[in-house]
Amino acid sequence: VAGARYYLGMSTRTPVSGNLLASLLLAVLVLAPRPSGAGAPEATFDPARVGWSEIRMTASKLFLTAEARLSLRTVPGATVVPDLLEVPAGQFTPLAPGPDVLELLYDARGAGRVSRLTLLMDPRSGAALQRTQHDQQGRQRFRTYRFGQEGAWQRTFWPANASEQTLMPSRWTETTEGLRAYPVPPGTRPVVEPTGLLYAIAAASLDKPGDTLEVLIFRRRDTQVVRIDVLPPKDVSVRYDELWPTGTVQRSGTVRPLRLSLQGLPVPGGDPEDDDLELLGLRGRLELLLDPVTRAPLQLSGNVKIVGTVTLRLAALRPR
Repeated sequence: VAGARYYLGMSTRTPVSGNLLASLLLAVLVLAPRPSGAGAPEATFDPARVGWSEIRMTASKLFLTAEARLSLRTVPGATVVPDLLEVPAGQFTPLAPGPDVLELLYDARGAGRVSRLTLLMDPRSGAALQRTQHDQQGRQRFRTYRFGQEGAWQRTFWPANASEQTLMPSRWTETTEGLRAYPVPPGTRPVVEPTGLLYAIAAASLDKPGDTLEVLIFRRRDTQVVRIDVLPPKDVSVRYDELWPTGTVQRSGTVRPLRLSLQGLPVPGGDPEDDDLELLGLRGRLELLLDPVTRAPLQLSGNVKIVGTVTLRLAALRPR
C-alpha cells in the first residue's frame, strides 16, 4: 500500500524480520488446525478493487452526533497467531488464518458510546477469524469472538463493581464464556462479521445497476443473509479531505456514485422478530453510496431509534 498511514485509536503490531516471519508463516501453514471435511472458502472478493486504507465518517441530527473511523491493512497470517483467542480443545474448531489477513480497526463515538474494535478476516473469502471489542462508556465490556466451523466462541469481561471500572479489562472479574452456535451450519460458505461489510462490498464485483450479492453475516446469537443490490445512480454533493503523505487535499462538488441497497434477510433458526441489518450503528434497510474510483463509502443511511433516519457522510479519506 503506497503512502504513509496512521491507525487511529488502536495499537498496531511491531514488524517482524523477514527470516523470522518466513519461519513463523511456514509453521502456521503446516501446524494450524483446519476444519475437517471442509475445503477453503471460495474466493469472493478482490482486495485490489479497494482504493482506500482509512476513512472517517460523521453524522449529526437533533441531539445526536456520531463519528466512525475505519482503517484497513493486510498483514501476514503468521503475525496474528499470538493474538487469537485460545479455546477449549475438542469443543470448537477455529478457523486458521491463511497467508494474508485483513486487519480492520474501527473506532465509534457518539450518543454516549465510545467503542474500539479490531476485526481479523480473510481478505479474499471475507470469512471472519476474530473480533475484539472494547466498550468504554455506558456498560463497560471487553468481548472477543473467535470464529470457527460451528459458530463463534465468545469470552467477555465486565467490571464487577464500581471500583473495578477504572481498571484495565484484564483485571475485571465478571466474565462469561461459551459457544454461540450458528443456527444453520454454513459449510464452506464464509461467515462475514458485519464490521467487514464495507470492505467486502468495496472488494466485490458490484459495478452497475442490477448487480447483486448475498453475504452470510454473524450476529450476536445467530446469522443473517445480507442482500446487496446495485440501484440506478443519482448525483450527490460531497465534501471531504483526502489525506496524502504530502498533505491534505479537499474534495468537494457533485459526483455520481455507485448506489447500493443493503437488506437483512432471515435464515432458518434465526430470530424471526429481528430481520434488521445493523451496520455502524444504523439499522434497517440501508442505502450506501460508493465513490466510483476508490470505492470508499461516501454516505451510509439508515435508522436510529427515536431519532429516525440518520446519514453518515465521508469526512476524510486516505487513498490506498
